[in-house]
Amino acid sequence: MNESFQKINLVNEAQNTESIKRATQTYWIGVIMLIIANVGFSFKAITIKLLYRYHLDTVSVIGLRMLFSLPIYVGVLLWLRTQKNAPSLSNGDVLKISGLGVLSYYVSSMLDFLGLQYISASIERLVLFTYPTMVVLISFLFLEKKIKRYQVFALIITYIGVVIAFVAERGLGDQKNFLLGASLVFGCAITYSVYVVGTGEMVQRIGSIRFSAIAMIGATIPALIHNYFSNGLNLFQFSPDVYKLTVSLVFVSTVIPIFLIVEGIRRVGSTTSSLIGFIGPVSTIYFAYIFLGEHVTFLQMVGTVIVIYGIYTVSRRSYKL
Repeated sequence: MNESFQKINLVNEAQNTESIKRATQTYWIGVIMLIIANVGFSFKAITIKLLYRYHLDTVSVIGLRMLFSLPIYVGVLLWLRTQKNAPSLSNGDVLKISGLGVLSYYVSSMLDFLGLQYISASIERLVLFTYPTMVVLISFLFLEKKIKRYQVFALIITYIGVVIAFVAERGLGDQKNFLLGASLVFGCAITYSVYVVGTGEMVQRIGSIRFSAIAMIGATIPALIHNYFSNGLNLFQFSPDVYKLTVSLVFVSTVIPIFLIVEGIRRVGSTTSSLIGFIGPVSTIYFAYIFLGEHVTFLQMVGTVIVIYGIYTVSRRSYKL
């Protein structure tokens, strides 16, 4: 009888050990996915800066990005439609998602890409990284959500860090239209924050991948119309290097990171995901130094650390870590 109990205990222990091992494996795979995704997103500004060296205008860069991404998202959407238990979508849902897509992937991208003509890649990433604080402010102004003391502290700390980084950037030499560029990227962060607030329950109901695919397809329409009126939709006269960079922009900094983020959050949770996101500004600074030759000053690093700490405070306390 005792031997039977011992055997049962040994089997249970083995099953528990195997279960813990699988859970640990799942978690760390998720962490790796999120690191790759955030590094991929951070490389976006580098690729755009490199495309500008081939004398492309902003409208053409966005047009190429959307045009090359379109078949992928259409394919993903068609595949998702074959899946069982897919939630139904009304015409109103499609219009709302498409409108949010235009705001995020077209309007925000236009502001961001225009701003990158005037400021460094590292400053661009730092300004964009402040969007969680703007989500707090937008929620307070329009959704009547109270701002807590720690959020006020985080907001003050974050924008002190941004100001310090701006001072450091101005000290690097002649920065033509620097304030214009910073304002454009700041506008991008604001519109993206509105997008984040607007997604709300729809992402939970519809699913992140399906939502992203519809939003990207919706944003492609005005982007291509803008290209038509700007340059006659003439997007195939550039050198081969331009298309290599475009493929990198689409896959390395757009499609793959979006899918990895979704799966990574599923594996490790939104809390860990938000904290891993802090690797973004740091990796952008590193890539900007390697690929663009951008200099990094001590003051700029101080400002970056302060901004990261401010965003960390918002994220950490918001999820009650």
